[in-house]
Amino acid sequence: MSQGEFLRFLQAAGSSPALLARYAPMDMPRMLFHARNDGFAFTIDDVGPLVGRLEAGVVLDKDNEPFDGDSSLWRLMWGRRYLDYLVQHVISRFTDEELAQSVPVDETRREAS
Repeated sequence: MSQGEFLRFLQAAGSSPALLARYAPMDMPRMLFHARNDGFAFTIDDVGPLVGRLEAGVVLDKDNEPFDGDSSLWRLMWGRRYLDYLVQHVISRFTDEELAQSVPVDETRREAS
């Protein structure tokens, strides 16, 4: 299981409106089940650390704001499904190279072998 696989899933959802629309209404257990069946091998333990790093990157690096309750990124969550928010307002802010760097180095080595 890996954070890299969850990132691959987010990128696939970002490049396929049909995939995003299919997964967006799902709760986490259902999303994990169906994603595994669609070839994405990640667990709930892979989601939080990656999302946290990406959100921090948007707030601190992209928006140059303090990481607190007043950060403008948080307002973009309201009224949206969480997957839509992650795809449209978090990963869309990064280049492919930056996203690749968000995966832990030891995980990247493990997947390459």
